[in-house]
Amino acid sequence: MDSPFDEPGKIFADKRPLDEGYTPETILCRDEEISRYSEALQDIIEGFGPNNVFIYGQTGNGKTVVTKKMTDFLREETDQHDIPLTILEVNCNKDDSIFNVLISLINQIRPPDDQVPEQGPTKGFLWSTLYDELDQLEGDAVVVLDEIDMLGADNDKLLYEFPRARKMGSLEETRVGVIGISNNHMFKDSLDPRVKSTLCEYEIFFSPYDATELTEILDHYADLVFREGTVDDGVIQLCAARAAQEQGDAREALDLLETAGNVARKQDAPKVTEEHVEEAGSRVEEQRVLTIVRDQLTSQMKLTLLATTFLNIDEESSPRAKNIYNVYENICNVCGYEPRSKRRVNDFLDSIRLYGLLERDERNLGRAGGRSYIHTLEVSPELVFEGLKYDQEGSESMLERYDLVPDPEQGAQARITSFM
Repeated sequence: MDSPFDEPGKIFADKRPLDEGYTPETILCRDEEISRYSEALQDIIEGFGPNNVFIYGQTGNGKTVVTKKMTDFLREETDQHDIPLTILEVNCNKDDSIFNVLISLINQIRPPDDQVPEQGPTKGFLWSTLYDELDQLEGDAVVVLDEIDMLGADNDKLLYEFPRARKMGSLEETRVGVIGISNNHMFKDSLDPRVKSTLCEYEIFFSPYDATELTEILDHYADLVFREGTVDDGVIQLCAARAAQEQGDAREALDLLETAGNVARKQDAPKVTEEHVEEAGSRVEEQRVLTIVRDQLTSQMKLTLLATTFLNIDEESSPRAKNIYNVYENICNVCGYEPRSKRRVNDFLDSIRLYGLLERDERNLGRAGGRSYIHTLEVSPELVFEGLKYDQEGSESMLERYDLVPDPEQGAQARITSFM
């Protein structure tokens, strides 16, 4: 048998710049946002303490990568000027409750042999322990909360506590600044007014990239990733135009360009062409949905999405918020999850909608039903079920183990109806 692998090095020169965790040396098309960011953080460099900063915009608009670059610069500058500063970072998509956030913050400060366990401590104990640890730090602290909208109703408590910690007497020495990053540009409107007035000392909105900006970004990455002369004229512009028409997502544009390169390499083509981009488009969309469902949704959001998908498939049911919550509760009871409140499930639906998986319409259901929000699935149920089968690590998911994910080809309707 001949080797199934292709000869290396024909299309790609280096794929590392396409890695999710790659931090570029130069950040393009975000000069205004970086200037605003530096203004917000300048007080730290001058020893005046940290401000609170609120960053928002859609996925793929550069919020996280700019924040990573700014915190790197901040560490360098404070070291250079002998200003003690501790930067703590939490991804609230992973640590999706105030309980988990507090544990993460404490354990980032404590040494590895003195970590707080995930089971046992009360929330009150965690708050007091965190304040004790913060007050023992040398200098001030900045807490970066990425994807903070994933915390839902826990946001108000968390964002109310930190900015007022010294005023309330919880901290005596250390000044704490919060950088909150949200994919939901409407998230700020849901905050308690007292939280909003304090947290939003500095606000920075990352707008979607337009086609011209995406072209500049893709040109830069193409020079790093592809061998010279292997990208045909028009490929960059087509990838940029397609991404701009969707959500102005730079990550999506880069994924499309990389996938087009993979298609060209597999076909043993000398160059990446527009035809390869067209073929890559459907692959990228499928992979995007699978990645979101498998890797980016929390467990509770997955349960909510499954309930919504069931109601979209069942012709006898309406995917209105009330019905979604009833099915969601039934699913929770079967697999041992504790159901969240109706308000929290509505937060989950809003977050899922921001990922482009759902569309929400307000409809008049008549005298009996009144006005209600209808949540329509924007992707195929098959892709949702495929994404729900596995966890981020590739292992079988809890939903699959409890036989909650139906096979559309093997009588899915009967499984769905059992939860109605």
